[in-house]
Amino acid sequence: MKNRRLHIGLLLFVLIGVLPFVSAFVYAVLYSVGLAGVVNDGFTLRFWAAVWNSGEFLRSFGYSAGIAGISVVVSVSAAMWLTLQFKRELQHRWLSFVIYLPLAIPGVVAAFFMVQLFAKSGLFSRFAYHLGWIAEAREFPDLINDPYALGIMLAFITIVTPFFVLLFLNVYQNERVAELTELAESLGANKKQVLWRVTLPILLRKTWTLIGLYFIFLLGSYEVPLILGQESPQMLSVLIIREIKQYDLSKISEGYVVAVIYTIFVSLAAVLLFYRKKSTTDAG
Repeated sequence: MKNRRLHIGLLLFVLIGVLPFVSAFVYAVLYSVGLAGVVNDGFTLRFWAAVWNSGEFLRSFGYSAGIAGISVVVSVSAAMWLTLQFKRELQHRWLSFVIYLPLAIPGVVAAFFMVQLFAKSGLFSRFAYHLGWIAEAREFPDLINDPYALGIMLAFITIVTPFFVLLFLNVYQNERVAELTELAESLGANKKQVLWRVTLPILLRKTWTLIGLYFIFLLGSYEVPLILGQESPQMLSVLIIREIKQYDLSKISEGYVVAVIYTIFVSLAAVLLFYRKKSTTDAG
């Protein structure tokens, strides 16, 4: 009976999770090489050549990776500092509610909050005007739809930091870091040595897989960069949707090329993360 349930569950997972993904990926590959699509009439690699020659994909990938990388580094650093500085206070109900509230806010809602707060006509711009810091709204710095993606990164950091606070706090308690810290100090280690050789290595070693997965997640984020990003360059997901949804049918295949490349990269990155995690676990 147990084996039967296991087989049914595996079958449902394949039908619901794996099969739609594989089907969509195969269709994207066929579309990218001219074997599917309304205006395509046969196998060709000209769409792949067009994507590489334009350089837009590489710019978009670098732009997306930079935004995701900075957001993750800042979020992890802020969460680590909050966890270590306020680990006792975070146990209190009211403070934990405030810290973890952003976890319940969807990305699209967070993006609209950023617009209302940081746009040139937003709340902070009005405060700056009434305080006499600026003479008119256009003097307020560009934080939304700006070339440095400050609005996107601020939204990402706001959403991601609470998750890492919760993650680090659980690891801190489960791995009994406080007791290990006391042991290291009793053996003569100073606070700096304890931080860099005991606390941080334990927290990061236990969470690096999730940190990598969050980087991948932010790399493919859509709603936040769609609302807060600029026209060019665009993050990968926005670029893919723009290419696929445009009116020029002859250009749609180029969007599928970008989608295929991104899917392959994400899949390989995820496999590498879990392979290294398994290798580390087996070695341990």
